[in-house]
Amino acid sequence: MDEILKKYVHQNWEEVPKCRSDKYYFCKIDDNPENDFAEIQYQLETDIPEELKRFYHNIGFGFLWFGLRTKKGIYRILSPEEILDLYFEPEEEGVSDEFITYRENAWEKLENNGLLAFCLFGEEDSLLYIGTADGGIYYLSPARKIANSLYEFLQRLDEKADYFMR
Repeated sequence: MDEILKKYVHQNWEEVPKCRSDKYYFCKIDDNPENDFAEIQYQLETDIPEELKRFYHNIGFGFLWFGLRTKKGIYRILSPEEILDLYFEPEEEGVSDEFITYRENAWEKLENNGLLAFCLFGEEDSLLYIGTADGGIYYLSPARKIANSLYEFLQRLDEKADYFMR
């Protein structure tokens, strides 16, 4: 799957306007993300599943089904830094908190079920989670497992956007 996605990897967000019709748009993580992984492990007291780490190393972060207008909403894989932003309020005053509506659900799923939020979905403040123990992908709750792994999720999503919606 990495080979399919690599052609959609860019160095930054500057090429977004000319790539609006592309299926995906990813940005490479500039630094070695290991420091971010260690910070997530320390701050959230959980590990990032190996498959998600591999995805960050090989592809980066960004948008899935970027140019498809008929999908239910935006799929956005968060960067490791954004994962921390999702779980913690901004410390600086006057900084907008773009994740305020997601935070409570993210913490609840992490603490109660070991589900780490890694992807925003839709326009109704939904999250996709990766299981810290099993690497499965979950939609909204531990009762809605939509794939057994990140790469299975990406393959199924590649075949049909919103495949897990009922």
